[in-house]
Amino acid sequence: MSSLWRRLAAALVASAVLGSGLAVRTLVGQGLQQTPVDAYQQTVVPVLQKNCFSCHSDRQHAGSLSLEALREPAAALEHQDVWVKVLDKLKAGTMPPRTMPPLSASDSAAVVGWIERLRGIGPGSTDAPASIGSSIDPGRVTARRLNRTEYNNTIRDLLGVTLRPADEFPVDDSGYGFDNIGDVLSMSPMLMEKYMAAARNVSKAAVFGEAYPAKPTLLQRFLPKKIQDDLQASGNVTPFSARGALYATYHAPVDAEYEFRFRYQNFRGGEQVTTTDGPGRGAGGARGAGSADAPPAPAGAPPSAGAPQGRGGRGRGGFVPRPITDEERRARYERARTAAPPEPLVFTIDGQQVYSYVVQGTTDYEYARGESVVRVKLSAGDHTLRASFPGLANIADVRTQFNPDGRRKLYLEYLDVMGPHSPSADHPASFAKIFVCAPQANGRYSTDCARKIIDTFATRAYRRPATQQEVQKLMSLVAQVQKRDSFEEGVRVAVQAVLTSPNFLFRIERDPAPTVTSTSPAAPKGVYPLNDYELASRLSYFLWSTMPDAALFEMAAQKRLHDPAVMRAQVERMLKDPKSASLAQNFGEQWLNLRLMDRKKPDAGKFPIVDDELLDAMRQETLMFVKTVIGEDRSILDFIDGKFTFVNGPLARYYGIPGVDGEQLRRVDLDGVQRSGVVTQGSILSISSYATRTSPVLRGKWVLDTLLGAAPPPPPDNIPALVETDLGTAASLRQRLEQHRKDPSCAACHNSMDPIGFGLDNYDAAGAWREKDGNFAVDTSGTLPDGRSFTGARELKQILRSQSDAFAQNFTEKLLTFALGRGLERSDRSNVGQISGTLAGSNYKFSTLVTSIVSSPAFQMRASAGIADKRGN
Repeated sequence: MSSLWRRLAAALVASAVLGSGLAVRTLVGQGLQQTPVDAYQQTVVPVLQKNCFSCHSDRQHAGSLSLEALREPAAALEHQDVWVKVLDKLKAGTMPPRTMPPLSASDSAAVVGWIERLRGIGPGSTDAPASIGSSIDPGRVTARRLNRTEYNNTIRDLLGVTLRPADEFPVDDSGYGFDNIGDVLSMSPMLMEKYMAAARNVSKAAVFGEAYPAKPTLLQRFLPKKIQDDLQASGNVTPFSARGALYATYHAPVDAEYEFRFRYQNFRGGEQVTTTDGPGRGAGGARGAGSADAPPAPAGAPPSAGAPQGRGGRGRGGFVPRPITDEERRARYERARTAAPPEPLVFTIDGQQVYSYVVQGTTDYEYARGESVVRVKLSAGDHTLRASFPGLANIADVRTQFNPDGRRKLYLEYLDVMGPHSPSADHPASFAKIFVCAPQANGRYSTDCARKIIDTFATRAYRRPATQQEVQKLMSLVAQVQKRDSFEEGVRVAVQAVLTSPNFLFRIERDPAPTVTSTSPAAPKGVYPLNDYELASRLSYFLWSTMPDAALFEMAAQKRLHDPAVMRAQVERMLKDPKSASLAQNFGEQWLNLRLMDRKKPDAGKFPIVDDELLDAMRQETLMFVKTVIGEDRSILDFIDGKFTFVNGPLARYYGIPGVDGEQLRRVDLDGVQRSGVVTQGSILSISSYATRTSPVLRGKWVLDTLLGAAPPPPPDNIPALVETDLGTAASLRQRLEQHRKDPSCAACHNSMDPIGFGLDNYDAAGAWREKDGNFAVDTSGTLPDGRSFTGARELKQILRSQSDAFAQNFTEKLLTFALGRGLERSDRSNVGQISGTLAGSNYKFSTLVTSIVSSPAFQMRASAGIADKRGN
């Protein structure tokens, strides 16, 4: 297929997913009794003859496609890939093009109905030529390596340690939009070395605990970024906060007391900054070179020490030293204390306040004050730290917190973690996860106990019962280590060996032995159901991105997971579990492209009030929104226009939402006028823009691709770039894009993308509401390729909502891809249609979609290698 055909096909599909209101019907009456050959000759060919052959002929070959070559039924049935594309365009209403007379409803229904009856293309399809094969084709998933997220989560749940070793692994490749696709999760020599090192470190931490200094010392120093720039925070450098906050995650190596020392800087008062190479910058009195206890005297005050007295004074340079009185000092301090309002400083750990202090006055008050110190007992593991000025979350314009020289008036300078003090001498919590039985009275472990330890751990790590041969090899390894070391060290080495085994690193689904046949009456030869342990792993890594828990293992051991009632109960339980947050994080971030926020951000020069902290709030807003749709089992259509969101004081003021104060994000209801659904959230609006300006093209493409699954193709080569030098002054962005669309090679795609982007143009490149773009009023009107018009995001979302079936089908495809860990094939189209078709009856509830996916043949069954190769899976 030529690039021209691909571009044209994708553009037509993209434009019409929004534009079609045509209801597609299946064949009725005698058509249902016809064979595909008869139906093609009697109902499809006449429609093609009347509407299609004139352009898609051997001579015209429009879009590099000739349907004339498919006049004969045998040829038509051999080219199902062509009919898949035709089906997409006809259901979307994009063929014939707008320049040609449209198909009648009966003609469209005739062609669509015939195509959908072909096996593996439409929902409920049953008729097909013999070459297509079986009615059940669940596909075959490649053995999948645990990706970084799955590895960290599995280590956490398997061993009970809080280390995140996979954070040091190379970034996983993505396929079909996700990083859990088996075909792209390769194993490099570097990654294998990382696995070996991680297994050694994790096994030591699990059995003996993490290493820590013998005496309390400085464990870590956190420093905030000084300015807003494009560099991402990493390591000890924390994100930039215009409101002066310092927040980070600290990993405590052992249960102990830890001392936190931090210092704030108070540059309130507009004081001048002294320099060594020129005059001072800023406003107000200059800070002298004397002691911090001797601030500059106000106007009219008596001269103090160091004040020039003219010629004849004592000392070199004519200075007369006269110390100020205690009364003068107290008066100056009082003036400095009351010159700026008091501002509370709060330090929290895991959201709990452990320290507070009130910062008073200007920079000259308590300038020499030392560190703030607090000691807190922590458990081993990760803890969120935050030192901030909560009252600053409620200021209307954060730019008021900057001095003329660019420094923030209040900010945390650093945060030191000291310790550990009085570390626990007990075994780490992970010890009990491994040593599931106790030693004898003499302190030695019996052989039966040792075997139970190894068998239990290997079974959990391999996510299936360990074989006797596997257990015996590990027991032999323990015995060899015991000859020169302790039993605990022997078990640690065995744990290390298990963590480097392919049975742990890969999710392997094995074909049954040749002598074993499927017990499923619907399954043909070569297609078989997964066993219960494999099904448990599919379910847990789908919903939790981690290994099965004890309840799933028990159901698998009892061989009950194939019972539909049991499966529904497990889905309901797992979606309510806190671990389902992984689904919102891993699926939600990748589906919505939120990970782009790690690589791009609005330009700091053009958007000075959009700091790292505000961008973090935008990201959390979207993730909490996704988590709520999942956790509350809401309609997936809420992603389009759900009238609630999560904001804190800074984000609420940025959006213009009244009545929200403080640093914590909380749920608020929306009226839907300016904000509702994900498409009007700051995270989405910023990633679908350039750093310095909005992009109707990027935003339109994001909506078509992410929400409707109809991404336009990449632009052709040699397309001139948009002129941006005088945007906003000589011409608006809309005017420039309209000129751009006059090029026929651009119009096909831009006619579908640009109107959508124009509808979102009330939001700038950082997601703030605006009425003007430079010197020009924002025009949010748009006309879709089918002629329907709208104005603004609210009316655009009404159109998107009216295409609920298109959104549901795309969302089903995305979630099914994530659940299976493979790209969808042609044979999956029927499955997708059946799953998405069940949603309308339940008001598109999320749990209905998940239950339908995990109950589908694609999720519960697998094709053997021979069948998969034959069908191209």
